Order: sequence, then structure tokens, then C-alpha cells
Amino acid sequence: MIDNYKLGSSENIGGPESIIQRSRYNSNMSPIMILNDNKLVGCLCLHIKDGPVTYGGNFDTDILLRAFSVDRRCRRKGYAKAALLELPSFVRENFQNIQRLVLAVNHSNIAAQRLYERVGFTDSGKRIMGKLGEIYIYYEVI
Repeated sequence: MIDNYKLGSSENIGGPESIIQRSRYNSNMSPIMILNDNKLVGCLCLHIKDGPVTYGGNFDTDILLRAFSVDRRCRRKGYAKAALLELPSFVRENFQNIQRLVLAVNHSNIAAQRLYERVGFTDSGKRIMGKLGEIYIYYEVI
């Protein structure tokens, strides 16, 4: 499934293989695969401790949502929204001390920003410079 995962050619995000590879060397990172009918439709990484700190989060109570993507053939079918709506309960069940989700989104990725807002994330107003320009920091209290 992982070998067949497709991202757009202009996307600057790692897919499942990259997430899994990075998590092998960082025990604070948990790769999550999003399945529908046993088909891989998306992936993300949850990063505790040092992950959220990079974006102004709390070491002990925040978790960073990173590398969130949906296979390009599965987009606009509601998988991203469904996964994000399930994420708070998943985190509460699997990461006991976490109180807030944190994520970073590129300033030019308007579609992602709107999606995050629709599912309960708030723009913190914090901005940082990334490799590709300005990044907006969002959070959701869980």
C-alpha cells in the first residue's frame, strides 16, 4: 500500500514511507496511516515533546500534527475531514497527558487552512519562517 501512495508533484511533504522512516530514529514520532476499506488513503505523524516545542507548543501537554496528506487519487472524498474530526478522540485515548493539537501550515495553502478551521483548529496568530516561506501555527484544544 505504501509503495502505491501518490502525492502531487509540487507537494513538499513526505508520504507514508518518509514518516515511517523518520519515526524509526525518533521515539517521539508516531506514524499514523489512514485506511478506508483496507486501502491507504492518507497519513500523518503525531510528534510529542520536542515536536510541538519547535512551533511554540508545550513540551508536556501538546502534540504536533505533521506531514498530514491524502493520496491524490482519494482527495475531495471527505477522508481528510473525517480523519481530522477523529483525531482528538484518538489522541485522548492514546496520549494521556495531551491537551492540545498543534500544526503548522504554509501561508499559501489556503485549502488546508480552511479545512483546519472547519474541523475546529484556531489560527494562533503566530507566524514563523520556514523553508518555503511563512508558516501559520494552528491549534486545537482537546
